[in-house]
Amino acid sequence: MREARTARFERIGQALFRWRSFTPLPLLIVAIPLLWRSRGGGGPVWTGAGIALCAAGQAVRAWVLGQVPDGTSGQNERLIATELNTSGPYARTRNPLYLGNFLITLGVCLVAHDPILLGLVAVLFAAQYRAIVAAEEGFLRTRFGPAFDEYCARVPRFWPRLGAPSRAAAPWSWRRALRKEHNPLAAWAALLVALIASDQVARARASGAHPTLRGYGLLPHVALLLGILAAWLAAKGWKHRWARGGFTDDLRRRLRETAR
Repeated sequence: MREARTARFERIGQALFRWRSFTPLPLLIVAIPLLWRSRGGGGPVWTGAGIALCAAGQAVRAWVLGQVPDGTSGQNERLIATELNTSGPYARTRNPLYLGNFLITLGVCLVAHDPILLGLVAVLFAAQYRAIVAAEEGFLRTRFGPAFDEYCARVPRFWPRLGAPSRAAAPWSWRRALRKEHNPLAAWAALLVALIASDQVARARASGAHPTLRGYGLLPHVALLLGILAAWLAAKGWKHRWARGGFTDDLRRRLRETAR
């Protein structure tokens, strides 16, 4: 009976793993009214703490993706592992990418400064990633056997061991990290600017400001959003070599993927 429940839980985790990029979408339906009612509040403490957590989470993700080899720890739709990662960030926690995701998610919620949304997101995050981690652990245990069990015995599942012994790791590459992380970095940065701008609009309307970009004090926010867009396009063009004629190839690839 216990094995059947475990197998069912792992199947749920496999499905969530495949669609994990889209599972937050239903949460948006609940988040919109919560965000609407809390606009105009917050303050520099909420915003500063949120930005710091997002930056910390992004640093963790960049640390991981800047050094791990292909075929492991990727943004894949199915579970794969050509080797067992045990060095670098994986010497401190078995799931550093999910730790980074958690810090970014928590940071965004702090900038949104809605306690109900923060609690709801924390519960849903824990439920989803507990199932995903169970599926991954079952896969890795089947794939690597005793080596994975030994790894689990000395490295915690989620919360890192800050004093963990150093293990030799592959060289870190900022180019690799940027290729992997320019999309999520641009996404959460733009979301933070949008949340901060919405607070600014609420406060400006309450004070009777003239309803223009300048009157609402939104020009810095617009400039930041345009800067994020320009940086994202530059990173995207660099990755796919648009300047060397790669734009057409990239467009064709994306059209093929969309048509599947």
